[in-house]
Amino acid sequence: MKELLLQMNNIHKQFNGNLVLNGANFSLYKGEVHALVGENGSGKSTLINILAGIYSMDEGEIILDGKSVSIRNPKQAENLGIGTVFQDYRLFDNMTVAENIFAGHEPTINLGFTKIISWRKLYKQTVKLLNELNVKVNPKVYVSNLDFGKKKMIEVARAISNNSKIIIMDEPTAALNALEIESLTKVIMDLKASGVSIIYISHQINEIKNIADRVTVLKDGKTSSISNKNEISSNKIIKMIAGEEIKDRYPKLEVKLGKEVLIVKDLSVDDKLKDVSFSLKKGEILGITGLRGSGKTALANVLFGIETKTKGIIYVKGKKFEPKGTEDSVKNGICYVNSNKDGEGLISQMSVSNNIISSNVEGLSGYFYINEKVKNENALKYIKMLGIKVNKPQDKVKYLSGGTKKKVLLAKWLFKSSKILILNNPTSGIDVSSKVDVYNILNEVVRSGASVIYISSDISELLGMCDRIMVMRRGTIVKEMKKGEANKEKILYYASGESE
Repeated sequence: MKELLLQMNNIHKQFNGNLVLNGANFSLYKGEVHALVGENGSGKSTLINILAGIYSMDEGEIILDGKSVSIRNPKQAENLGIGTVFQDYRLFDNMTVAENIFAGHEPTINLGFTKIISWRKLYKQTVKLLNELNVKVNPKVYVSNLDFGKKKMIEVARAISNNSKIIIMDEPTAALNALEIESLTKVIMDLKASGVSIIYISHQINEIKNIADRVTVLKDGKTSSISNKNEISSNKIIKMIAGEEIKDRYPKLEVKLGKEVLIVKDLSVDDKLKDVSFSLKKGEILGITGLRGSGKTALANVLFGIETKTKGIIYVKGKKFEPKGTEDSVKNGICYVNSNKDGEGLISQMSVSNNIISSNVEGLSGYFYINEKVKNENALKYIKMLGIKVNKPQDKVKYLSGGTKKKVLLAKWLFKSSKILILNNPTSGIDVSSKVDVYNILNEVVRSGASVIYISSDISELLGMCDRIMVMRRGTIVKEMKKGEANKEKILYYASGESE
């Protein structure tokens, strides 16, 4: 019989009168991978934040190793053997890899009257741990110099180094490429085999099917259902989360393409981009993918005026465009949604409605003021359109889940009526039904005459929603394929460095 390690019973939590958890239950066996899923706003992140000591529960009980425990802060959670890998990384950029991994429990030398850090042991243990995780990183390098995928693996290493018996992983593969996901999956299976238990939060159905022993679904702050491995199927998980089967997960509309609205010639940025050339047509969804460091985000940054090009020409609607900053790009009808960072592009202290209308305040302004009624009506339109779960438009963004924040950010730029939308992993960290909502919005965007550059690590959605797909590697475009030509094998083939 499996050994029951953790029970969370009848957990309640509210924020500002908003009931987020309403009697949720969750259990975990030793050496089990237990997936926790649900729509954005269902209470998943709040539940694991209570277990991680970040939030305190209002009511309920946590039983660990047969004993009732009270977890008041993250340090206490660590001492109880609970480690967390958060969706938005929480490392110290100004510290080295080794210092981050062993922060708070560094190996020491006892000098009798005091203890000092043993740097030799620290680096030796770090190298051993990184080798076990197959992470090629110098333990003495500063974390600020690492890419997102490496930082995620450093967080996993930190949880392991603390001898955690439970590791919480909140959307660990969001924005990771296919090879990084494969590496992380192997790490999870090795941890499971060693007796470590994993709480795995994800919206990636295939990942859940591959690694989960059980699946618990939260809905409206309550435990909706629990399924064992032999009962898990894609349709069942989707139906449990959304309440219905989603038959067409990629509802791509065929839109007649118009003239070229964006032309890029020989674009270069230091060592990030080299002679990148492509065009984007009116009404087109152009997919861009590649492994970590391929240059796809650098390309988006240049087009939106975040980074400066060192060479090349950009034309927007036939006119030469020299972006001097983000305001320049916005004025020329270009917007950018970077969904890798939680809440980036939003003001957390402001309301949902104020965030949505912030991209086009002038469109709602009277002579001396913003018409409140018109503002809320416009915000409500996009709240309904994107299925943003809030009690009212005046709710503050800081209280929303990560996935809901991403919807607010998308609503902000849709309200601006931008003509070229650059979307960087817009569906990472949001639930299946919300993804379909986003895809349907994309259909409306291109049907209205706008165009989309769709950067994604999710190959399935690129194949399902894009008219063309460009594969990037080491700052260049190595392959371009039309919708009917592309498949997963081809994309991975070119992204990983092969050639015809």
